[in-house]
Amino acid sequence: MKKDTDNPWQTVGLVGTLGLEILAFILGGVFLGRYMDDQFDTAPMWLAIGILAGLILGLISAVFTLKTFMKE
Repeated sequence: MKKDTDNPWQTVGLVGTLGLEILAFILGGVFLGRYMDDQFDTAPMWLAIGILAGLILGLISAVFTLKTFMKE
């Protein structure tokens, strides 16, 4: 059976999924960074580390999702 790769809704779904993955990892980094800052009283340091780590992990996760999508 031929796959319908020209479906615009499939593209919209993929873009939405990638955006939500990145956002979820960044928000996780923010919450974890704020928690660590509260525990160790190191105000913006862990928050910045959490945001950067969340961004990097989100982008890595998005790349794996995109690779999986491209194989289909």
